[in-house]
Amino acid sequence: MRKLVKELSDLHDQPPEGIRVIVNEANVWDVAFEVEGPSATPFEGGVFKGRLVLGPDFPVAPPKGFFITKIFHPNVSQSGEICVNVLKKDWTADTGLRHVLVVIKCGSPVESSI
Repeated sequence: MRKLVKELSDLHDQPPEGIRVIVNEANVWDVAFEVEGPSATPFEGGVFKGRLVLGPDFPVAPPKGFFITKIFHPNVSQSGEICVNVLKKDWTADTGLRHVLVVIKCGSPVESSI
């Protein structure tokens, strides 16, 4: 728990570029984030909201990721669930939330310029 609180504090104070982490102090197991749409893409100026839900088995089990903002992308289900390997088969207990958020940004439509 102490490690999680420290990591969330670090993410809030020094977030990855283009990602904002909103720490819910009442429930650290539910982490909100916002990803900015990159310039020179159809997503420029957009802000894409999401959540990481950390279950009772975290960090042994990965968090579940969801976009709240409706997004059409092969890595995002119709319900908004984020399907990237780091949240599935590539998860390890040592995987940090910073890495998860960067992977989500890179695998989400906000990084696509095609």
